[in-house]
Amino acid sequence: MAICPNCGMSAPHDGPCPGSMDTIAVAQTTLQGRYQIVSPLGQGGMGTVYIARDLRLAQRPCVVKKLRDEFFREEDRLKALSMFEREAHVLSQLQHPNIVDVQDYFEEDGGYFLVMEYVEGKDLSSLLKLRGQPFSEEQVIEWSSQICDVLDYLHGHEPAVIYRDLKPSNIMLDVKGRIKLVDFGIARPFDPSGEGTHVVSAGYSPPEQYWGDAHIYSDTYSLGATMHFLLTNSDPTPLNVSIPNSVNPDISVELSAIVQKATQQNAMDRYQTAVELKDDLLRLQKPTTKQFPEVKPPSRMVELIAVVAILLVTTVAFFAYQQLIQSMMNGKDKKEAEVDVFRQTRNAQPIEASTIGVSSATKKAELTAAQNSLLKLEQPESKRQVPALQIDDEAHLTDPDGLSSRP
Repeated sequence: MAICPNCGMSAPHDGPCPGSMDTIAVAQTTLQGRYQIVSPLGQGGMGTVYIARDLRLAQRPCVVKKLRDEFFREEDRLKALSMFEREAHVLSQLQHPNIVDVQDYFEEDGGYFLVMEYVEGKDLSSLLKLRGQPFSEEQVIEWSSQICDVLDYLHGHEPAVIYRDLKPSNIMLDVKGRIKLVDFGIARPFDPSGEGTHVVSAGYSPPEQYWGDAHIYSDTYSLGATMHFLLTNSDPTPLNVSIPNSVNPDISVELSAIVQKATQQNAMDRYQTAVELKDDLLRLQKPTTKQFPEVKPPSRMVELIAVVAILLVTTVAFFAYQQLIQSMMNGKDKKEAEVDVFRQTRNAQPIEASTIGVSSATKKAELTAAQNSLLKLEQPESKRQVPALQIDDEAHLTDPDGLSSRP
């Protein structure tokens, strides 16, 4: 399903996009002699995000995140700096199509900057506000399945990376319909012996994260809470199980049950991995195209048997054809021999007894009707009867009138 990344409505539009904006701005600052700041994109708890141009790479757009420098206490500044540096470190080790790519990290004039991939689109929170109505179940299932893939990648890292801040405003939808996770400010490798960071997002953080603990199943809780928001257009209640169809009756019982399981307050009652959650989502996903049974290619043995069979049939057919031709030739020779006998008789030439099958005088009585007729043929030239032929003991026919004699 195509969703416009500018306004959150189904794409393409019948008219101009209501959420499109003029992004042209005047350059203000250039950092490192390379990144030209264009305009601010937004501001968070730890800093401001700008859109910029990379002057070394054909003015390719990028995002520059600057750590805020006004803190009431030095302790807060150092803590923010530590988290900022950790975000750069974590992102530098991750390579996934659904995770924003980090490109540079540096300090300049007392400020700290992180350069990241520019994602053309909007976050899901902004899209829903522009849209003004919940997304369809099919769309939420598709996006949630992509997020499950990202979480599975992060949790499979060594050590596992816990995102810890999954919420609609940190999920971008690009112009190609892909989900991108941004803002890894509080993401960190899992350390069961270390002290956790007490940073939460009300309604989206699980109970254990309020006291600094976070595990793999903490991210699945946040995904369930995010699904609740996308399906109902209302934020989930903090520290409560989310039941989407209690807010939006149009939501199916099956999908609402998945969200309910993901947001259980007891961590052991939730989905323990993103893979488990995705498996249940895929069972609800409606097929978009007709499914055909898989056709497996034949094995090498089947191919060999087929070749041998073809060769055998071809060989048998060849020999059968040869036998047919030989039979036809034999029949033709026999007919030509009979014609030769007729011609010799008609021309009053001596007829060899062997030609008509007479082998001895003692077999004269065995002459067939056809052989007798040949011996009594009338000569066409003289119109006279052929004298009676005699068969001698030497198995040849002679002419009493001496017609067959030679000078």
